[in-house]
Amino acid sequence: MGPVTRIEWHQRHPDDAHYPSSVKRMSWSWFSAELVRTQPTELGYRVKGDSAYLALHDFVRSDGETTIDGGSRSTLTDARGKLTFAPTGSSVEGWNCFKGRVSSVVAVHLAPPTSDHYANDISNVPPSLYFENDRLKATLVKFQSILDGSGINDPAYAETLGLLLLWEIRHAADLQISQLKPIRGGLSALQLRRVKEFVDAKISNDIAISDLAAVAGLSQFHFIRAFKDSVGRSPYQYVLSERARHARELLSKRDLSIADVALAVGFSDASQLNRVFRKFFGVTPTAFRRENGLGHSNHALPESKSLG
Repeated sequence: MGPVTRIEWHQRHPDDAHYPSSVKRMSWSWFSAELVRTQPTELGYRVKGDSAYLALHDFVRSDGETTIDGGSRSTLTDARGKLTFAPTGSSVEGWNCFKGRVSSVVAVHLAPPTSDHYANDISNVPPSLYFENDRLKATLVKFQSILDGSGINDPAYAETLGLLLLWEIRHAADLQISQLKPIRGGLSALQLRRVKEFVDAKISNDIAISDLAAVAGLSQFHFIRAFKDSVGRSPYQYVLSERARHARELLSKRDLSIADVALAVGFSDASQLNRVFRKFFGVTPTAFRRENGLGHSNHALPESKSLG
């Protein structure tokens, strides 16, 4: 699983029994993420481990300070929408006196895969305290939605976001992205056929971007770009569309409930199938069955209005 790095919290005063009110963590193959929410209190914290650290803050503190490697220091009070980045080997620590509102931080700990070292290398990106970047913020908000349960919890989706973060971190640091030498012309016919056959065979299971890249014999970073060049959509969107297509075929079987179909094509539950099916076909599974004279399923969910 992903790196074991996490934000370490501790009491500032012995008589203060308050800790973060909720902590949610998830790990994937080479990175992890956590969402921490805390009530008004005073806490110290520290982050140091075998991975890079990127965090989106949502807090206003009446007092406190933050340092990176004991050097760069900030006493900024309003950190809403601000980001902090620390490369592997760096430490971030400090203390906050939170007052008057629930505060939160969503953090991703990145230990990039070594199969495409140059494309994934963020080791030379300098540390930065409380900066702004709309693209990084938007991607971290998507991670927050995975952690709080409001977004799509799918390993391939999370991996795509993780790789996107690596790209955006490099871009934000103005590194020479043009030297990445992108693959031109997309996948070969053989590579594309093997990937599609793999998706068909594993449609009921979790399908990771790393699995598809391995089938194509490419690094994850190059595979995503080559696949999109060949197919016109990202690998993740392609897998979603194939899950929805297979679901449409299975929905013609009256003996299968909506929940049965969802599990058979790799969705975590009927609700996720409901949202994705509507995105690709404009109707929910229940409406699809009704329009095609397949009767009413007692297991069907109410129609949802949006994806995720």
